[in-house]
Amino acid sequence: MLHIKIHNIILNYLVLFLAFSFHAHAQNYLIPKNQAYETRSGYNFSYNQGKKVCNWLSYTLTSDDVRGSEESVKTFFKDSSIKVCPTEDMYEGYAYIKGQFKPNSASRNSSDEMNQAHNMLNVVPMDINFSKGYWRIMDNMISGWAVTFDSIFVVKGPIYEKKESEKVGSGKICVPDKFFIAILVKNGLDLGAIGFILPNNNNSNSIQKCAMPIDSVEAKTGYDFFADLPEYLEVFIEEEINPDLWKDKSVSYKLKSSYVKSSRCVAVNTSGERCEMETTCVTQNCWKHGCDIKSK
Repeated sequence: MLHIKIHNIILNYLVLFLAFSFHAHAQNYLIPKNQAYETRSGYNFSYNQGKKVCNWLSYTLTSDDVRGSEESVKTFFKDSSIKVCPTEDMYEGYAYIKGQFKPNSASRNSSDEMNQAHNMLNVVPMDINFSKGYWRIMDNMISGWAVTFDSIFVVKGPIYEKKESEKVGSGKICVPDKFFIAILVKNGLDLGAIGFILPNNNNSNSIQKCAMPIDSVEAKTGYDFFADLPEYLEVFIEEEINPDLWKDKSVSYKLKSSYVKSSRCVAVNTSGERCEMETTCVTQNCWKHGCDIKSK
């Protein structure tokens, strides 16, 4: 199963450790070091005027964000403060669809944030199969972490490797070759980080290599993520540990598995709609969407 393959790769790299005097401030960990940025409701971003795509976009995710009841809207709008921001119709007739850096599933607790999730600033040309495949599955997994942990800090962005990028629409929106994701998860004494680089396609052979330590993503992108962490913690989150620690010994899993109740799955189907199934998984992802908490 696709979600099982991804999860196994993730477990090989995800790092958890104890930090007895650590206090996280969302604003500090959402902004790569020395980066100028702007904000909209629910996210921060750096916009590339030439490529008409964000250099990066970041947001904090909590259990309330993914378990809320705010419904997705159907249309997108141009950001009025950025003149070169594309319009929705620029994507018509092309092989790429409107992918979102921050998904609707991360904006369910606020009408303002759901509205800004449909700002064209949050949109990037994405292969349709990739959008409905690996990208959707990654967002579902991140939603599961948001249920399990107190806070998730997510930074996403495009990677351009070709000298001449493929372009979409009259606005000449540059199509990324790959995407990066940098994630910091925190819950009391549990802290971990993981990075991903995913090609803008749904190649099943490439997903095996998508997960990596944060410093590998930094080497590829040139950004310095989570730089405000104390130096000794930055070292810890770049090291590999036994994946069994994530599943069996995490403080967060143990605490939350003791009182988990049946509730609606937080994952999104290929149609873009929230799954209707009930689940008792700690991550609130049903069996179709990667629940692995039950021991075999």
